[in-house]
Amino acid sequence: MIKPASRVLALVAVALIALAATAAAATVKLTPVKGATYSGLVGHTPITVKVDRKGKTAKVNMAVAPLFCSSGAGGGEPHSSSPGTITKQGALSATITFFTTGSTRRKLATVTVKGHFYTFAGSTPVFQGQVKTTLAIAGDSSCNGQESFQAVKG
Repeated sequence: MIKPASRVLALVAVALIALAATAAAATVKLTPVKGATYSGLVGHTPITVKVDRKGKTAKVNMAVAPLFCSSGAGGGEPHSSSPGTITKQGALSATITFFTTGSTRRKLATVTVKGHFYTFAGSTPVFQGQVKTTLAIAGDSSCNGQESFQAVKG
């Protein structure tokens, strides 16, 4: 016959083993997949995050700047961006500058993208981020705004 104290210790040991097995199965990797492209939508605007082959930087691309006003359409076509650095914790911050079209290029908007890379055990890697648009037009902040999004490794 097993004594009550021994039974409790046995149950605690089994529970700890089960807890350790569950914790190991639910691991989260906080770094991007090297060389991968993550794709998603900000509203109706496609966004891509392209990680370099070393996994140290990523370039964010959007065809138009998302605007957060009643017009709803994005603005500016020509744009420039440089790769953002990825931290050891999987965080990325990148900026895209959009310009007006036509013969005189003027700065129209700045789009800042911040977020983190995640790979949950047994699922597709994702980039969860936030886009913030700031218009450069003096006195017009009605279309400024921010929105969360998720991009999935393709």
